[in-house]
Amino acid sequence: MNAFYLIDKEAGSSSFKVISALRKILGIRKIGHSGTLDPFATGLLICATGQYTRLLQYAEAQDKVYEAEVLLGRKSSTGDPEGEIVEETDPVEGLKIPSCLKDKVLALTELPIPSYSAVKIGGKRAYSLARQGIKVDMPVREVRIWDFEVLSGIQNKRFVYRAKVSKGTYIRALSEYIAGELGTVGMTTRLRRTAIADISVAEACTVQELADDPQTKVIDAARILSHLPSIELSQAQTTRFSHGMRLPTEMSDTANTAVYSEAGLFLGIAKIAAGVISPQLVIDGDLQ
Repeated sequence: MNAFYLIDKEAGSSSFKVISALRKILGIRKIGHSGTLDPFATGLLICATGQYTRLLQYAEAQDKVYEAEVLLGRKSSTGDPEGEIVEETDPVEGLKIPSCLKDKVLALTELPIPSYSAVKIGGKRAYSLARQGIKVDMPVREVRIWDFEVLSGIQNKRFVYRAKVSKGTYIRALSEYIAGELGTVGMTTRLRRTAIADISVAEACTVQELADDPQTKVIDAARILSHLPSIELSQAQTTRFSHGMRLPTEMSDTANTAVYSEAGLFLGIAKIAAGVISPQLVIDGDLQ
């Protein structure tokens, strides 16, 4: 079966455990998700089954929105509550968040990749090297912070912010940057992903809610791929496209276009160039 599900991951569970639970609930082995959330984090996971797992790349590439709580004056080895405290300092008494912070954050073009991450260094996962005590020079990653808002003032050395960021931005690294701008160290103590593109966590369900009524929790491909341009094919065109055949068109060139039948059935992803619709990914209609 090809399907999408929106899951509101709870704290304490890894993204892998969510997938493991869905396999048991749905009785399907082939399940994937877009964008890993650390165990301490909560929020939106887009999950897919069957051939729809091939479509997760289009969701994962989208901007994401997070809400994070930062604890000032304390730094952990992982940048979050799961690591060991490696540095402590007392923030300045009466410290307040300056009005210029937003402009500085929005101007960021790169951030360091945390040593506790899945990025490969010399063929090995960075977190594996870190756990072995092997120190490596971590690379930086190009990022874009599209929006930033402080949601609370500093209370008990903590404050909360919301950020809309590009793919691959580590919020743990952003929190440490912000703490540095405030003249201290810091760590992310709570993290919640509230949106991927225009899909909100308010549309998601918990794993338990899915288990209670899985049939009503299926999300249409059109909702997940709403950020892509789309085309609708006639019955004759649908047959040709489903067999991987190219089709003539007067549409403008696009790299990724969602393709549907007249009946609204999702057919796959096409590239349109020089007046030709070229299938890039075709979904087997018998499995939908």
